[in-house]
Amino acid sequence: MTFRSAFLCCIFAASLAVFATTATSQDAQTEKRMRDAGAEIEVYKTTEDADGKAVSLEAYVFYPPNHNPGDRRSAIVFFFGGGWKSGTPAQFSEHCRYLAARGMVAITADYRVLSRQGTKAVSCVADGKSAIRWVRQNAERLGVDTNRVAAGGGSAGGHVAACTGVIAEFDESGENNDVSSRPNAMALFNPAVVLASIDERLPLDRAKLDELAERMGTSPESLSPVHHVGKDAPPTILFHGRADDTVPYWTAEAFRDAMVAAGNRCELVGFDGEGHGFFNHGRGNNSSYERTIRELDSFLVSLGYITARKPADSLPIATIDLDSDTKRQVIVDREEGQYLGHPTTCLLEDGKTILCVYPKGHGRGGIVFKRSDDGGVTWSDRLPTPENWMTSKEVPTLHRVVDPQGTKRIIMWSGLYPARLAVSEDNGETWGPLQQVGDWGGIVVMGFVEPLKTGPGHYLAMFHDDGRFFTKKGKATGVFTLYQTFSKDGGLTWSDPESIFQSSEVHLCEPGCIRSPDGKRLAVLLRENSRRKNSHVIFSDDEAVSWSQPRELPLTLTGDRHTGKYTEDGRLFVSFRCVSPKQSSKQRLFEGDWVGWVGAWGDLVNGDDGQYFVRLKDNQKGYDTAYPGVEVLPDDTIVTTTYGHWDQDKQPYILSVRLKLPELDAMTTQ
Repeated sequence: MTFRSAFLCCIFAASLAVFATTATSQDAQTEKRMRDAGAEIEVYKTTEDADGKAVSLEAYVFYPPNHNPGDRRSAIVFFFGGGWKSGTPAQFSEHCRYLAARGMVAITADYRVLSRQGTKAVSCVADGKSAIRWVRQNAERLGVDTNRVAAGGGSAGGHVAACTGVIAEFDESGENNDVSSRPNAMALFNPAVVLASIDERLPLDRAKLDELAERMGTSPESLSPVHHVGKDAPPTILFHGRADDTVPYWTAEAFRDAMVAAGNRCELVGFDGEGHGFFNHGRGNNSSYERTIRELDSFLVSLGYITARKPADSLPIATIDLDSDTKRQVIVDREEGQYLGHPTTCLLEDGKTILCVYPKGHGRGGIVFKRSDDGGVTWSDRLPTPENWMTSKEVPTLHRVVDPQGTKRIIMWSGLYPARLAVSEDNGETWGPLQQVGDWGGIVVMGFVEPLKTGPGHYLAMFHDDGRFFTKKGKATGVFTLYQTFSKDGGLTWSDPESIFQSSEVHLCEPGCIRSPDGKRLAVLLRENSRRKNSHVIFSDDEAVSWSQPRELPLTLTGDRHTGKYTEDGRLFVSFRCVSPKQSSKQRLFEGDWVGWVGAWGDLVNGDDGQYFVRLKDNQKGYDTAYPGVEVLPDDTIVTTTYGHWDQDKQPYILSVRLKLPELDAMTTQ
């Protein structure tokens, strides 16, 4: 038993002796659930219900790993939703677990509600203020910095949190008001912040507003946060669904506007199509929870409450080496004395036909075309191609597209200047020549081609350039530019490329796109070519209209030319070349080799290491390997294909590796 646990047991035993007739607000099942989640339970307040019976209100405290009282961490107190009538602190247990892992003392607090104590909203607010005050009064024991205490909550709990921050009244009588009950920051999830009319605009219809007045226990305006915003209010972030018909989105906008007008920091993050409670852990596939927790993380970093995530400088996850597992390996093509490299693949709708293209040479060179009719077990001889495919100057990339009329085609890009495109409309049986697309070019055109939800036949593609090939007479500038271009006719014509990121310090290139499981979000993984930093990722929540600022990925995902696909169980397999920043390369396992990463979408969002790291094949010469194709067959077999120097002092050739994730799972437990 730890010192803290022993100390708290003594405190808890003493509390039982004094308050033997006092009922706790939550039931035993909730307490067990919270203990199982890792919380330590403390009574932060003893008060009365509507009938005058004593009630103990509990705080469920999640501590950071190896936390000591002398650490002086930041803290956050969450208040659950439920219309001031019901609810449970377990609503925010996952938020607390996450933030505790990030270094905060995270607390989810109980408070009196109508269904259990017969109380009104004014009592909820008084309890919220008591909880904030309790944290400060016990800061030395809890290991908390009294100047970094945040309040958070959802819906009615968001209202309670907001009231602690902007309303001066309703402190519990008899408490030490010399200790502030006002938080230093607020995190509000679809909060009820407008409880009375603003310029004759009502937050609810008249009948609901009259009911609301009864639930308050005082005038609604006196408990309406937006009506009490003044200068020096705590910095705040709000998360709100634009389709919320319980707490209208405009009320969050009104609160944000009032805060900003008063000179306070207030960020509103809106979610298209989302209704009330969208942010809760366990809702849908957790994509909204993941996004809100990521945005909250960034907000807390900006306040200095937690430190920015630092990419891992080691590999704590399990590692697997498949290099010598030759039964998984299939030679796609090999020619003695001839360099064969940089393949991409395309799986057709029959689930077994795979097409593959690659150059005879390092990027530049005549394009070779082969196909497999049995899911990559065997491969054809080299197939005939148009004559001008011999003039390719850059890595060819292969993509399936469908136009607005439903016509299926395969397109093949070849870059540098000018970017050119070849098309097949019979599943690769015949091909057209490479033809110029526009008066522009670039390096590895295209890193990916992703269908968009903006309309049938709409596609997004990305590539990069360093100034040499975007125009006909370009020169190297030392600045790497990431471009995107769009097609609305199923990949035949493309818009003029637009820059979405430029830097001379961070050289982001070779984009690989992964869409979230719910289809609402795009992530693009990026090589960092200056070798100063880890690979990066950017996100879009609006079908590439805008992108987040790039941030580093963990070292486990750092490398070049990421290609990722989902398996049946929802996990991601990402294939790439293992290349580390200079400061990490000597310690990195499988440096310079062809590798794979297994993890989840949430790992990309949260910057986590993933499940395991796999060497697919040992490359025998420097870093010259791995522009991979990844296909997932109907039976969940992954067929990943690339080139490399697989034999010492021999030219590179094209190889596939076949695997299933359950097979790798078994290897990690051996």
